[in-house]
Amino acid sequence: MRPTHRFTAWILLTVLTPLLSTSIRAQEEAWELQNSGVVSSLRGICAVSETCCWASGAAGTVVRTIDAGKSWQSVGPTEATTADFRDIEAWSESTAVIMSAGEVDRLYRTEDGGRSWKIVFEHSDPAAFFDGLSFERSGQSGWLMGDPIDGRLFLATTDDSGKTWHPLPNETLPIVDDGTAAFAASGTHLLCPDKNILLVGLGGARSKSTADTEASVLKTSNSGSEWQKVTVPIRTGQSAGVFSMAAISSISNRLILVGGDYLKLEQDTDNVAISDDAGGSWRSPKYSRPKGFRSAVVSAADGASTLLLATGPSGTDQSIDGGESWAIASSKGFHTMSFLSPTIGWAAGSEGRIARWRAVSAD
Repeated sequence: MRPTHRFTAWILLTVLTPLLSTSIRAQEEAWELQNSGVVSSLRGICAVSETCCWASGAAGTVVRTIDAGKSWQSVGPTEATTADFRDIEAWSESTAVIMSAGEVDRLYRTEDGGRSWKIVFEHSDPAAFFDGLSFERSGQSGWLMGDPIDGRLFLATTDDSGKTWHPLPNETLPIVDDGTAAFAASGTHLLCPDKNILLVGLGGARSKSTADTEASVLKTSNSGSEWQKVTVPIRTGQSAGVFSMAAISSISNRLILVGGDYLKLEQDTDNVAISDDAGGSWRSPKYSRPKGFRSAVVSAADGASTLLLATGPSGTDQSIDGGESWAIASSKGFHTMSFLSPTIGWAAGSEGRIARWRAVSAD
């Protein structure tokens, strides 16, 4: 979404699961801050391996580590120093796609670790504003989503890992209410669990003619030919709605989403929802919520167990029961996260902050 003015209590878990060994001893040990070498706000991040991670953000910023974060190098396009790179997807130390949003809405791709970049897609309409990218597990098929133009969301697809992009025909683009859009906050409001499936989390100020105060998720199961709109128990508004979604692989058909109001960082109501049917319907968690507005949620699996983390500017929360209850993990908060496992993950946020998840075993 084009910026305008630009989780009560948790229950004590009585049975320690093996996954708790990846929990923290103390709040300050949850995240290990690293020196990114930049000061720009970071909104995109993609962990590739135990040693490689990419991040992107304002002022043409793209950084990459290949030594687990001991050092970060600036590798952004030299001709795009004013671009706002709100999202990034990467496949290896050498290959990545970045998305700029704002005055110029473009996708760039590199195959040499950022030494050179090629523009692979550009929207010419001044009304365009790209919000995020999402790829299915293989990394071959993916989606690009942007704010509505003439009442319809903008969507484009790729089947070659972002080398070429194909806008959906206008007649198949979903129609949305006036004021409804998505938040280009963490690059994770889109979820592509399979090649033909996409879920889009929405928010924004609705028109005065509707009394609907809940946010919504749009879902397609046939590559965008048809769309289903599902309301979710997340309040919507000028600065509120769905900000991030993730699939929980250890529980069949379970999805998790987070959000809230980015102007009310401590508000812990209407900020998380769960689906038990792959996005067909959504409900509130059974026990407790994250402790405030959350802009990103990740699901990191280890066998039959899954660690869920939700983060926002006011802190980070964790869940080990599929999102039904949440505990404070750290007072440190970020805009976005990317995890490969419960022990391998990074987060990025304001003023160039990057941190690696420190999975410290409990004493």
